[in-house]
Amino acid sequence: MIRNRPCRVLLLASLALSVATFGAAAVRAAVPPGHKIRTATDKVEATDDNLEEAFARASDDAKGQRAKWQGKSFEEFEKSVYKEPFEGGKYIVSGDVAIPDRAQLEAFFRAFIQAEPPKGLIVHTVNGEDAVWAPAEKQKITYCVSTAFGGRHAAVVREMEAATRAWEAVALVDFTHVPAEDASCTASNTKVVFDVRPVNEGQYLARAFFPNEARPSRNVLIDESSFGLDPAGKLQLVGILRHELGHTLGLRHEHTRPESGTCFEDSDWRPLTEYDAFSVMHYPQCNGGGDWVLTLTDDDERGVACLYGAAPGVPFDASSCPAAPPSAVSGAPSQP
Repeated sequence: MIRNRPCRVLLLASLALSVATFGAAAVRAAVPPGHKIRTATDKVEATDDNLEEAFARASDDAKGQRAKWQGKSFEEFEKSVYKEPFEGGKYIVSGDVAIPDRAQLEAFFRAFIQAEPPKGLIVHTVNGEDAVWAPAEKQKITYCVSTAFGGRHAAVVREMEAATRAWEAVALVDFTHVPAEDASCTASNTKVVFDVRPVNEGQYLARAFFPNEARPSRNVLIDESSFGLDPAGKLQLVGILRHELGHTLGLRHEHTRPESGTCFEDSDWRPLTEYDAFSVMHYPQCNGGGDWVLTLTDDDERGVACLYGAAPGVPFDASSCPAAPPSAVSGAPSQP
């Protein structure tokens, strides 16, 4: 689920920490138009000039740090960093950037000090088994798009098709729109695997489901707020749907992994690759390294291919995949 309000209300308890953790471009992209960025104290006004100076300073410092620490370990880096010598003391990097704990310090090191940040993807598990589509189901994932979208129906159909193609291009899965079911596109329609419907809740931009859920719960709901995004901004409906369709394939939020250092959800998941701060499944505001375009990374592609097999013609080394559980659970979808 991509939540709308946390993205807008979040994000910056400390301007310096946010720049260090997210990166300048990601901070700009993550803050929607009209949102007021607040500084850590009252001593510095959050003017555009001050923000640009902070972004530039962090970027220049990061370049020098990468060169200095190329080929060295996090443990060596940690020893060089000053830590405030009192209870709750923070790590101080780049002169005045405060990092709360060791996990976030390591995330900073991996994402902004090393040249190549770690990558990864995780799958949802139920009682130790992967929650994924079975071999007979994975290429028959049908859906309808409700005509209740009204004048937006064609646009939603188009964006769904674009988002499904992103996953179909790399993994042996097939999503199929069934237009004949659009007029009766409800949670009770058993002629499709899932339904895509509009809502006006204001609590999220969109939400989806995992493959193990029963048909009434297999919905992709798109909130009214998803249609009010800045058309010139990075966050668009197609990116939101790429993320949500990752959930429909069984993928979890990448930021629930301990390497994120924040936004923990639970431990009901299995790693498919190493941690990926740039994953399409990682919220940028949860110490993510990417931005709100929400596109698949190389490790997203590799991880989903580990689950379902690679799409035809896509080079893939299955030996790079971790061992899978002996069985998987799914919702046994009905087909038209």
